[in-house]
Formats: sequence, C-alpha cells, structure tokens
Amino acid sequence: MRKNEYTCTLLEPGVWHIADYRGDSMYLVVGEEKALLIDTGMGEGDLKGFIRSITEKPIEVVLTHAHWDHIMQANQFEKVYLNHRDLQIIELFKIQVDYKNFLDVREGDSFDLGGRTLEVIEVPGHTPGSIALLDRENRLLFSGDSVGAGHTWMHLPGCLPLREYLKSLKKLREIDGFEKIYHGHLSGTQLKPFGPDYLEDLIKAVEGVIDGSLKGEPYPYGNFKGLYATCGTAVLVYNPEKV
Repeated sequence: MRKNEYTCTLLEPGVWHIADYRGDSMYLVVGEEKALLIDTGMGEGDLKGFIRSITEKPIEVVLTHAHWDHIMQANQFEKVYLNHRDLQIIELFKIQVDYKNFLDVREGDSFDLGGRTLEVIEVPGHTPGSIALLDRENRLLFSGDSVGAGHTWMHLPGCLPLREYLKSLKKLREIDGFEKIYHGHLSGTQLKPFGPDYLEDLIKAVEGVIDGSLKGEPYPYGNFKGLYATCGTAVLVYNPEKV
C-alpha cells in the first residue's frame, strides 16, 4: 500500500475501520445525521476524499491523543477535537500539525450523531490528554492507544507514571458499558477487537510492575528504550524511572 492509499472494512453496523499505509487504525462512526472520524492516522493521501466515498454526511473529527500516527491528516478537516492537555505532546515531538483551531474535548462531553451517541472518557497515561470514546448503546469502546495494541507503550517521552495510568484503567473497568475494545492499531484479516479480559490483564500487568511482582526485560523494538512485562494477553512496555 502506498502512502496515499487507504483501505476500509465494515466492522459493525455504522462503524468502519480505516487503515493507512502503516496499518494505523482510524474509525468512522456514522449516525443518522452526521459522522465522527476517530483519529486521522499517518497517511499522506486525501483522507477526507476517502471518507467522502463512504458517507456524504457532515464529518467531525476527534483525536484520541496527539501522537503523530493518530493526528497527521487532521488539517484536512474543518472541525477537529483534541483534549488540550495533549497540545504539549505536539510541541514535545515537534509534530507538523496546525492545532490553533483544534477544539478542546473533556470528560463528560459527547458526540450526538443522530441515533447514536459517543461519550468522552479521559484516560490519561499514554499521553496526558488521552481519551476513549464510549458507544454505550452498542457496547463499544474506541480506546486509541490508551488500551494498547497488544503492546501498550508507556515508555515514550510524555507518558505519565504507571501509578497515574493505573487510575485510568481502573476507571475504565468500572464502566459497565462495553464488550468490545477497538484500539488504535487493529490489524489482521479478521480485525478482532479486544474484550474486557484484555483490560483485566493490562491492569494486572501494571499492578505487577508497580508492586515488583513482575520483572521487566529490555524491550527490543522501536526508537525508545524501555522494559516490558507480560500478563496474560497484555504486554506492558514502560520506563522504569516512571513507575
């Protein structure tokens, strides 16, 4: 797949998975009156035009966080929401995105698409302003990287200490509103979401690192050094200096 190409798959009624050339995941949720695009990936093509091939309804965009692989094509759209705590992440990594018109979004906000509503949940950890979107009626959670893609990265510059992240995960666990977790890097031929059991494994991994019952090993991937620990289906990558 070239950088200017996108692919899409219908996951649920009214929910499309969109992948860019790197396999970064975006989600288009279409209601009766408008559509919400969750994240904008890293591709270099006409994302807005691609979305228009799926729906002609008005489009709003919400960014789960400000890392480059979730935000790069945001400037193709007129109405973009980002928790403003993550503006520091754009500055930290010197990401080439014009954010002066980004609208702030906070806990308790919601997107009413007409017959379908997504609630905003703040889940600081992976970044200070990470959010998830809850479709309570359809029992879906769109988590970005706050509940990571197999390997949950908590070792990057700008990540919060694990003790703060654990509070966010426990808050998600208390929500009786989802059965499927669509995260920020869904891949594979079947595009299967995580279930709540993955969240439980991730919580246990974080708790194990904090209390010392899990010992990390050097993480061999990516450009940033860290340790990783495994619990069940979850792999937690972390900075030992920010536990």
